[in-house]
Amino acid sequence: MCPWNVIAVLASMFSGTHSKHGLHSAAMGRSQLDFAPCRIDKGSTSHVVAGTQGELVLVDSEGAILMPQTTPFPAPTIDGLVMGNKWFGIWMDRELGQAIMGSLPLDLEWSDGPTREDLRMSMNGDSEEVVPSNSIWNKILDSEPMKIGRFEERVVFCTISGTYMIDSDAGLVWGSLPPRWPEISDLGLMDNVVGVVPFEGSLAIWSQAGGISVVDPVDGTELYSRVIDFGDKISGTIYSEDGGWFVMLHGGSVAVMEKIEGEFSRFRTFGPVFDAEFADGSWNWTGWRHDGRMADGILSCKERNEIGVALIRDLVLTNEGKWSDFRAIRNP
Repeated sequence: MCPWNVIAVLASMFSGTHSKHGLHSAAMGRSQLDFAPCRIDKGSTSHVVAGTQGELVLVDSEGAILMPQTTPFPAPTIDGLVMGNKWFGIWMDRELGQAIMGSLPLDLEWSDGPTREDLRMSMNGDSEEVVPSNSIWNKILDSEPMKIGRFEERVVFCTISGTYMIDSDAGLVWGSLPPRWPEISDLGLMDNVVGVVPFEGSLAIWSQAGGISVVDPVDGTELYSRVIDFGDKISGTIYSEDGGWFVMLHGGSVAVMEKIEGEFSRFRTFGPVFDAEFADGSWNWTGWRHDGRMADGILSCKERNEIGVALIRDLVLTNEGKWSDFRAIRNP
């Protein structure tokens, strides 16, 4: 997840064809990044860190760099995911009105792609079309993208014109109209999709205003729909089979719920939360100058000087591109 308001905040606070080569060996220990990160697209053992200006770098679960930093396309990625030995992502240049989706291999080294001037000239018809470097496939999207997710070995993404499932080679499995919730329909395009989350054999599409649409992953048919008023806008949602649902809210609070059709409990935190994981019986998160932990309805937070952008188990990636230990106190 990489909300545009988060990108702007993090960027302002930080100064700073397939390759024939294999992966670089990981250096021992944590590697500092020289760009402002905005999220981590997590895999099982390797993860892609995305920067606010389109930078990408592959790291392991200890924060060691596995592949040199590159910028395959001259635009920020609005979202991405790791599936098998591939990364799938969407680049979006709002000023130029260009959105492109593509897949990159994780077992071949990446290289820098075209410049923004190359992109501008291409869109003006002054040069050939430019695409992300090293991409296995890429496709220009004809409507504004909002979110990407997965179900098993297939990719699901939402745009303002619909929801689509594709296979790993970009073949269309199904497409459907965008979910609609009459109670919040007056929000229109202001209500973005913020979550495409697999759970219990289905897919849940969450909107910023609290709309939830559960769809059948076989054909995209809607199975269940509701709207939840959390008292704030949703920035992201995470599901754990053991922990249930964790909902991140814009104004510095979180909500948890066991079932998607059930009730929720809301908790105030030290600030906005940017990433969370469920592990060892507790929800652990990092965010605006704090880390937090919640187990059995008991919440504990601990301040940090930096902004926690993303979390891999007990390792936090900060807005300065540094790794640090997770700081929230474990409940006794």
